[in-house]
Amino acid sequence: MLVDTHCHLYFDSFDDDREAVIARMPDAGVCAAVVVGIDPPTWQQARALAAQHHNLWYSVGLHPTSELPPEFNAAETLGPFFEGDNAAIAVGECGIDLHWDTNTLEAQQPVFRSQLEFARERELPVIIHTRSANTETLELLQAVPGTRGILHCFNGSPELLAWALEQPEWFISFAGNVSFRKAVELHEAVRMIPADRLLVETDAPFIAPQARRGKRNEPAYVRHTFEALAALRNEPIEELEEILLANAKRIFGVEF
Repeated sequence: MLVDTHCHLYFDSFDDDREAVIARMPDAGVCAAVVVGIDPPTWQQARALAAQHHNLWYSVGLHPTSELPPEFNAAETLGPFFEGDNAAIAVGECGIDLHWDTNTLEAQQPVFRSQLEFARERELPVIIHTRSANTETLELLQAVPGTRGILHCFNGSPELLAWALEQPEWFISFAGNVSFRKAVELHEAVRMIPADRLLVETDAPFIAPQARRGKRNEPAYVRHTFEALAALRNEPIEELEEILLANAKRIFGVEF
């Protein structure tokens, strides 16, 4: 069985068939999915979905392109989601994004740092988003040592990969774009990463894998991404599947 380690099932593109999407997961050999919240409204939506479905878990984080408050304290803002029976299992996604000009780098940096420090203090995994900002993201990761987490939708950065592989508890997660024929940098990265550091995700509804390219993505399609990984690594599907499931359990601390 596989875990879709990153999806956004609260998006309105799922409003018409969300229950059917979730029901399709077991048929594809997907035992669980992590619904990643990116701002206050989606934190609540992600938590509600996890409460309603035994095979959904959730995370909460303030995305770098979301509306950022002038003052942000992750412990105060996110802390309540990590209490009680239906607790979040990770911080994020959070990071630095310089592709869109929604927020300045100066506005993003303290928000990201606060979430890294909160995750470290609570010994929680952190889910990293970085776009057009590999250097800036790496600088903050290095400035807050002792964290653990996931480079979400890995973009092929040699610098980020080298840093992550030097850390004992960092994982690299690949989305559907690793199955694209022209994604040569991602293909090379897949082959060099130790199996016990790999994860797969959909980032649904975005980045559908080659077999479903152009369609809305969904957790069941993580199977296609996983099969592309196994083919690129020339490894037996059954063995790699067991390793990736163990990796997901280890980083999230959950028996999926």
